[in-house]
Amino acid sequence: MAGVRAEQKDVERLKAEAMKASGGQQGKLYAEIAESLVDVANEQFAQGESAKGHATVQELLDYAVKAHDAALSAKSNRKEVEIHLRTTQRHLENVKRTLAAEDRPALEAAAKKLGDMRQELLDAMFAPPKKDSK
Repeated sequence: MAGVRAEQKDVERLKAEAMKASGGQQGKLYAEIAESLVDVANEQFAQGESAKGHATVQELLDYAVKAHDAALSAKSNRKEVEIHLRTTQRHLENVKRTLAAEDRPALEAAAKKLGDMRQELLDAMFAPPKKDSK
């Protein structure tokens, strides 16, 4: 229980920092929040509170979307956001393996969304430069 409280305090601190930040830095902080929320969700599932766990996974996805959008629009910190989202995705997949069968599909869908967002960031980072038509 103490671990969840510590994680939630860390998440609250990151949320406060993210509110003050802007652009790519804000995206990076949102990605860190999403990553931290995986541990909170895991603890909730472990304690048999699957409804809270699913709500936390949804919150995690909301922050991941904010991180993705901020990084794409600011054109900075894309690499850091992608790395955090990759770590979040892997951690979520590990948590999924420990859950009851009825809880797995939601986490699988969340992990797929994270993968899609990561791919969009990678495409934006490594897209060939656009040629001007004359």
